[in-house]
Amino acid sequence: MAVNVHFTGQTTENLSRIELLAWVNRTLLAEFKKVEELCTGAAYCQLMDVLFPGCLQLKRVKFCTNVEHDFLNNLRIFQNALVQMKVSKAVPIERLSKGRFQDNFEFLQWFKKFFDANYDGKEYDPKGARNNAPMGYGTPNTLRPSQRINTGTGAAVPATRPLKWAGGTNGSTPRLHTEDKIAPGAAEGGGSDGESLTGKGTKQLERISTLNEQIDELTIKIQDAEMSREYYYSKLVLIENFINEQPEDSHDVFCEKVKEIMYATE
Repeated sequence: MAVNVHFTGQTTENLSRIELLAWVNRTLLAEFKKVEELCTGAAYCQLMDVLFPGCLQLKRVKFCTNVEHDFLNNLRIFQNALVQMKVSKAVPIERLSKGRFQDNFEFLQWFKKFFDANYDGKEYDPKGARNNAPMGYGTPNTLRPSQRINTGTGAAVPATRPLKWAGGTNGSTPRLHTEDKIAPGAAEGGGSDGESLTGKGTKQLERISTLNEQIDELTIKIQDAEMSREYYYSKLVLIENFINEQPEDSHDVFCEKVKEIMYATE
């Protein structure tokens, strides 16, 4: 039976999203870049296996997926494991599966406290336990090209296939995809000209693949910067509210200096 823990947002020992992600990645040897990616539920399933080996079947878990149906399935497996271990916490499956930051961040804070209360320090091989399946970049439109290939969601692009631009949903960065049909005459070019065109096509595809990876990296950095901005802005709002709630006669030099810094325009 597991040790139950209770969590409130007022706890002073809460870790930041960066610290929590570092803990998840370190424990599972994963590559999560955003808290939202934990909406897949895969990380929680394996962390439960770390705590209570055999409490769930890891082979049923989809470790790298961008399909919401798989998210729901993983989260249900996780919920069943909690029930089996007599944990009273209800998993907000529907909310977590939507990939919203606040829902996933608050739940991860609770789970970290639950993990610390139940972990006995035993050794664990996370990659071996999941048969070296990649973990991370699991939310929709965030799988890297290399991971699309590894998970069977993509394949090497033949040099004879032309490319077209296709925009992703939800504001995702456009990516290059292959046409289903081979361009007329592309497969028939023989001799040195055909070989030359094939060589150029291969180089172009390699260049495109490199550029796509760079776009992935830049997109992640932009998202991290936006999340950091929102995170620290929310902290400033809390500080401002706290100071403003204090009686006027209790404002000391320190509070006034803090307000001066916060409201400065330069």
